[in-house]
Amino acid sequence: MLQLVCIDVDGTLIGESGEPTNGVLDAIMHARSLGQTLALSTARGAMGPTTDYASLLNPHGWHIFHAGASLVHTGSGEIIGEALPKDIIRMGTELSGIHGWALEYYSPDDYRSLDDSLADRPLAAAHSEMLGCDFKIGGPSDLAEPIVRVQFVVNESQVSEILESMSGKGNVSVATSPVLEGAAFISVTKEGVNKGSAILRMCEMLSLDVAEVMMVGDGLNDLDALEVVGHSVAMGNAHSDLLDSCDYVVAPVGQDGLVEALELSWGI
Repeated sequence: MLQLVCIDVDGTLIGESGEPTNGVLDAIMHARSLGQTLALSTARGAMGPTTDYASLLNPHGWHIFHAGASLVHTGSGEIIGEALPKDIIRMGTELSGIHGWALEYYSPDDYRSLDDSLADRPLAAAHSEMLGCDFKIGGPSDLAEPIVRVQFVVNESQVSEILESMSGKGNVSVATSPVLEGAAFISVTKEGVNKGSAILRMCEMLSLDVAEVMMVGDGLNDLDALEVVGHSVAMGNAHSDLLDSCDYVVAPVGQDGLVEALELSWGI
């Protein structure tokens, strides 16, 4: 049995319903009864229902948030964060103002968002509702802790323009969620900081061999993590790049593919 399984949230742990299915919940409880360590590996922040998902997987362990920019221990509350350079924050703010793109600023466990209510399709408030968090309008100065990530929330048709604009500015990754169809989440973290780097750091802290770790995901922002672990698993609903490159492909999230992945990890 593999000692550590890292699990993405949107499109992996949860599907369109926004909640883990009973089958997934049962598999998680069985994994924990076996003594297996489960860790969240998400671009989401440590807030709202996402912290509940982390505690569900492991109430006394480390979890990866903010696409690798933050590690949080659900038992002690300890936080390890990678602050985002201020020049990247300024550039994101300028681009948001020019194009009217929704932009969110994240500390490890809090956030603020620029208001996009005048946009053709306001996404900032819709995203906060998806996350189960209060919609907090504001900027970097409203956050007590250092900013570890900024995130554009836009229509999928706008992704390429943002990627071009932010090229060479930190680590830029793209994610989607079945809960907010047609939207894309473009996260920017410090250069070299991603889910893969966070898994390597976690393995070092836990004295684990990354070759004996499994990562289960579905999006392009999972690629760095899937490339560093010994056992990479793509959900059936995953991006084609993952389907082509992962060691295993399981059923889609709507058919409890995560259950299949966990069962696989118990037999390795």
